[in-house]
Amino acid sequence: MRRFARVAFALTVAIIGSAHIGSPNVFFEGSAGAYPVRVMVRPPEVVPGLAEVIVRVNAPDVKRVEIQPVFWRVGVRGAPAGDEMRPVAGEKQTYTGQVWLMAYGAYSVYVTVDGARGSGTAIVPVNSLATGRLPISRGLGAILVVLGALLVAGFITIIRAASGESLVPPGESFEPARRKRANIRALVFTPILALAVFGGAKWWNAEDANYRRNMYGSPAADAAIDVSEGHRLLRLSVHDTAAFNAILAPVAPDHGKMMHLFLVTEPGMAEFAHLHPTQKDSLVFVGEVPTLPAGKYRLFGDITLENGLSLTVTSSVTLPEAKGTIVPSDSDDVVSLARNATRIAPGANQKLDGGYTIEWRGDSAPASGRPVDLKFTVRDPNGAVASLEPYLGMAAHAVVIRDDASVFIHLHPMGTVSMASQDAFKARDRGDTTARGRLQPNAFEPMSMSGMRMTGELAFPYEFPKPGRYRIWVQMKPAGKVLTGVFDADVR
Repeated sequence: MRRFARVAFALTVAIIGSAHIGSPNVFFEGSAGAYPVRVMVRPPEVVPGLAEVIVRVNAPDVKRVEIQPVFWRVGVRGAPAGDEMRPVAGEKQTYTGQVWLMAYGAYSVYVTVDGARGSGTAIVPVNSLATGRLPISRGLGAILVVLGALLVAGFITIIRAASGESLVPPGESFEPARRKRANIRALVFTPILALAVFGGAKWWNAEDANYRRNMYGSPAADAAIDVSEGHRLLRLSVHDTAAFNAILAPVAPDHGKMMHLFLVTEPGMAEFAHLHPTQKDSLVFVGEVPTLPAGKYRLFGDITLENGLSLTVTSSVTLPEAKGTIVPSDSDDVVSLARNATRIAPGANQKLDGGYTIEWRGDSAPASGRPVDLKFTVRDPNGAVASLEPYLGMAAHAVVIRDDASVFIHLHPMGTVSMASQDAFKARDRGDTTARGRLQPNAFEPMSMSGMRMTGELAFPYEFPKPGRYRIWVQMKPAGKVLTGVFDADVR
């Protein structure tokens, strides 16, 4: 992991908000055929742009690793040919490469590994969205101004020479009258040239303004609360904030849910809920809010579209007091009221319901901009590593939020990718689409637990995008009950 981190840090680019909030880099932990792989993709800030890809294959018999960018609309058959990745010098089983992301929308990086065990491909969904503007340093700006001034002066000099000295026959003198005419023509062309420079600046500013309009912004939602006896109903009406229409496909179920909604109190993040509202209309979601005390909450809602794009909806809401006992809308809804989080440190652990405990096993002082494993051990009341049951198709879920809400990420042991996004690309490759490109109703595969470790030894691949105080919620399901561990991390 340290070697992987050193390579990734060397390829670091600026991190701006994307599919999740403030944390666009993509991690995938899984397999490409018979080969275990860990993939990290750093999407570009601007589109078209180059995405950095790092692949680590936990096997010594690899002959070739290839990456291929696949745009959702054309599928793998219409994608450009893949590129062979380069081995990283001094880093065993680690490869690096770049792929072009040419359009806005859902892409997937197909990672193909060839070796003695055969050939296999891993699908790593990536959002291709313009999230920032590349700045020009003051030094470079000054150099460009000087060079531009020299270019303009040289052009005026050429005009003067072309209408003056160049017309003088060899051996003859440059007469004052001819010199005067050359100077006049140079003066006449000077404002014309100035207008051309001004027009170029106007064009550039117009292009920049158009680019800014098309920069990605997380979808927003209008939140409304309806309270009655035994009900506290939250209604979310999602709307696009991107000028290029990011939500251009229907919402697809991910882990069996149309939306994964997270509520955290602000400020303080003391109360936390993981809810699953029902989709009532194309972009309207409704669900009960149980147990949580009244107050102001920040909302983060994960949705996946049929084209493979994963988006996080953001909003805020003030919850009134509930009237009576509220039954959750979904049996998988979970609320955590742990007001005191455990600071990560060697051996730091936290007691959970039923005599279970969760212990932090990762780096006690994680650094931003470097891949890390968020490691935990869940133990049963006897102190043994706990056996877990699937919770929403995974051994565990984790949510990471920075204390100023500028970073939000929903993690699994397989990384940051959406299983529904992977299924969408697989379905299109199989041809499970209608004449208009819609996915067939049976296109999404049932969640498979094959090969997934269901023990209390948990690890979530991630990278903190910037320093600060982060809170981490870890959810797992031993003995039929979902438990939540809460930790704080000071990231340097």
